[in-house]
Amino acid sequence: MITDTKNLNVDQMVDEFISKLVVEAGMDENVEEDVLGQLKTDLKERLNNRVNAVILSQIPEHKLEEFEKLLDGGDQKATQSFCTENIPNLAELIASEFLGFRSRYIS
Repeated sequence: MITDTKNLNVDQMVDEFISKLVVEAGMDENVEEDVLGQLKTDLKERLNNRVNAVILSQIPEHKLEEFEKLLDGGDQKATQSFCTENIPNLAELIASEFLGFRSRYIS
């Protein structure tokens, strides 16, 4: 997965975001720990899917094969560089997905 330049990787960012979201939405009230853990896991998976979908939608069609090879190779730094080079507004797109996701659960 793509790594943030401040040494906080996306997985950590998503975990923190989901934990705050659950508290803000009051989803953590009167819930058993194992249920809360599963809820967070489900929300994290949904958010990751949305972020991955927006990234994939922005990769130029003629570069999709190259991107797939990077993903298959598992080199996170190379994947991050590729995305940064080929998606000029990557940070804004990801931030927008986080905000949209948050608004779905907190209203």
